[in-house]
Amino acid sequence: MVLVHGMWGVPEDWTWVRRELEKHQPNLQVLAPDLPSHRSPEAGLLEDADEVRRAIEASPAPTVVVGWSYGCDVVGIGAHGMPNASHLVYVSSPPLKGQPEVRDARWVDAMDHMLRDEYGRFALDGDWWLSQDEAGSRLPDEVRALLRGHPRRFVTKKTRSDPVPAQAWAEIPTTVLLGLRDNLTGQEQRAWARDAVADVRDIDTDHFMLFNRPDVVAEVILEEALPFQ
Repeated sequence: MVLVHGMWGVPEDWTWVRRELEKHQPNLQVLAPDLPSHRSPEAGLLEDADEVRRAIEASPAPTVVVGWSYGCDVVGIGAHGMPNASHLVYVSSPPLKGQPEVRDARWVDAMDHMLRDEYGRFALDGDWWLSQDEAGSRLPDEVRALLRGHPRRFVTKKTRSDPVPAQAWAEIPTTVLLGLRDNLTGQEQRAWARDAVADVRDIDTDHFMLFNRPDVVAEVILEEALPFQ
């Protein structure tokens, strides 16, 4: 399986989901690519999708491809046309509609809690990530330690402005997991997800599902992986 991290994230964000997967199926091959847009001031969504495509190509068929948050946008392009991608799992994000033209990303400049670097890349400040207690989203202490040890990374605006040339979720069986208390996913997005995908599940958690409910995420992944074992 291929696990794709979210915006500003790192592959290590999947630590707890991987732990659950390995507990039940220690022989599964798991790849967690490091998205180029988080390492290069030139890369964007399309380069991220290429990285995920290479990870899928390197995986034996059948492969379950999983994204969290922005990682779902990447999966929706990267898994397009990949014959060994057997199932997609979207965690904390609805599918992204195809859009052949460059998207308007000016709204990024108006977002609160944003830091900018010398290349114009942006990132949520660390205080936001570690202050979720106030929003009723207490992250486990082990997760908070990871966030301190792996600060969130700057990304390019191209992650939001690149076109969306493919909709892999329309071609490959897909499961969408949405947190009931996720205030980053509005009602219109939830309705769109249900119109677009047959298997949409509400989970009693917030946007940080892979941190707060890794057991549920792993269980859904294994539903799709185990029939092939």
